[in-house]
Amino acid sequence: MFKEIVSQAVPFIDHWLQFRYARLEMPGFVVAISIDGKVEFLKAYGYADAEKGEPMTTDHVFRIASHSKTFAATAIMQLAEERLLHIDEPVAKYVPWLRDHKDHRMEKVTIRQLMSHSAGMIRDGKDANFWQLTNSFHDLADFKKALMSCDLVFDTNKQMKYSNFGYALLGCVVEEVYGMPFSSYVQAKILQPLGLSHTTSEVNDDMHSKLVVGYTRRGREKKRQAIEKHIDTRQMAAATGFCSTAADLCKYFEAHFVGSKKLLNDESKKEMQRTQWRVKNTHIGEEYGLGFQIESVLDRKVYGHGGAFPGQRTKTICDSNEKLIIVVLTNCIDGEASYMARGLYTVLDHFHGSAYRADRETIDQLRKFEGIYTSLWGDLAIVESGRNLIGVDPNTWFPFGRDQEIQVLELAGDNRLRIANANGYYSEGEYAEFDFDFNGNVISVDYAGYNMLPESEYSHDFAKTKVTT
Repeated sequence: MFKEIVSQAVPFIDHWLQFRYARLEMPGFVVAISIDGKVEFLKAYGYADAEKGEPMTTDHVFRIASHSKTFAATAIMQLAEERLLHIDEPVAKYVPWLRDHKDHRMEKVTIRQLMSHSAGMIRDGKDANFWQLTNSFHDLADFKKALMSCDLVFDTNKQMKYSNFGYALLGCVVEEVYGMPFSSYVQAKILQPLGLSHTTSEVNDDMHSKLVVGYTRRGREKKRQAIEKHIDTRQMAAATGFCSTAADLCKYFEAHFVGSKKLLNDESKKEMQRTQWRVKNTHIGEEYGLGFQIESVLDRKVYGHGGAFPGQRTKTICDSNEKLIIVVLTNCIDGEASYMARGLYTVLDHFHGSAYRADRETIDQLRKFEGIYTSLWGDLAIVESGRNLIGVDPNTWFPFGRDQEIQVLELAGDNRLRIANANGYYSEGEYAEFDFDFNGNVISVDYAGYNMLPESEYSHDFAKTKVTT
């Protein structure tokens, strides 16, 4: 169980994330890990506003973008449980103006098809430049006009075709069926019952000071531009408008675990989390449920959602067997939130696998060698792995990945390790000698003849280096 090893994993995770942040050109990010309803790790790195030097905190609010679809789908399933709608009936039954669409196939589009992105509907309309902030997001009148001008791209039930317009239309369904604005419904039926006090379905003035500044990609001059914070997604809120914190998202996704007795009954949750369609051409074999993305990490099925908003990238993954939730929120448009979340899962898995291969005394002996060490040629993270230590490259989101070159290090004395297994081009069979201070902190490492220092201490002006002969 991940719950049993998280305390062992946290020191490495924190050091590794600090190390990664120092070497990445990202403004900032927040990471949360929750297991069995308890937030075990919650930390912020970098800046919420780089220009002002405002440090990122765990209380900062992010635009979580397509995470919004999970809230919209939850609202629909709640209405289905109340028998106010049926997800296999046509949307036009509940949204009368849709019956006037010039493409008569639209009359047969069902609520389930919108939820699973199998309606064949256009993604963002014929003019999607609201995503580039040259236009405003659609209000209801503009959305109706835009949707009514767009035929279906494919026949229904042919393939998974992602559609923000489809989820904006689901927001209309909620409003028509329940007779109140989508935002009011979500506040009353989802946010308040769970105590999500830092989550809203749309940006508002009250939270403006708590919002992170989002940033563009780096341009030709290698600089990012800050993006205006107060962007109202209006009728697109059900698809992309929500704002939240990492801690609130942990609480929200915990409610979606089967057996939590929150938000929905278990049958509704299982229906949302099961595969409805496979997603074409994704390298990680993604699938889609009803409002949830489904993917595999280390051959295990996880679900959740990602989000991409102008200036921000976010990702949540959930493992229902482990009751594990990982949330990553970044404030740049190219933030690697998905890789980070998946990588954190593999790190936890490594510690889970190594926890049962050694006794406490052996682990304590190994732990004093742990750290991230640096030389001119690179970095090496030394991590306890059961009865041995391993050396991995910390400059990746998957340091323990199956395709990574991992060195096995064995105890060979109080201050010495033997490189027991390594790539044939490396230093297998040689030794790493550690120099410790009086407090047991590593001062330096002679790693097969190469001097390495703890990464936080490494500094060298190579322009002034003189090599004598």
